[in-house]
Amino acid sequence: MPIEETPEARLPAAVTVELGAFQVETVRSVSGPAFGTAPPCGGPLDGAGRPGEVTIVRGPDKSAAFTDWLTRCLVERAADRSRQAVTVVHYAADRTPLRRYRLAGAVPTAWQTPDDGTDAGPAEESVTLAYEELTVSG
Repeated sequence: MPIEETPEARLPAAVTVELGAFQVETVRSVSGPAFGTAPPCGGPLDGAGRPGEVTIVRGPDKSAAFTDWLTRCLVERAADRSRQAVTVVHYAADRTPLRRYRLAGAVPTAWQTPDDGTDAGPAEESVTLAYEELTVSG
């Protein structure tokens, strides 16, 4: 008898971002149409296979590789030649992967950094990535 997924079972304990084949950083959250939802009874996930956007809130361990890619694409305006395969991985509390979201042809379209003059709490950056195709694996 299959075990039914509860909403608590679907929530990841950790979320990481991979550029190409390398994990570059742990992030606070990722949001978008296909994130945070489970496919109904093994069916397709909303947004899978189609272009779209996701928003990543970066955690305290900002990687140089991810920051360099953002800078190259958004500051130096090299987005057209800097598309990458980006994978977002949701992990359970015991660090086993729950789900992998592969964003083919991803490129950053927005990068919001905290204002230096505010003391509103921990500094958070958010990055919006556009992608050409989304595939999800369990």
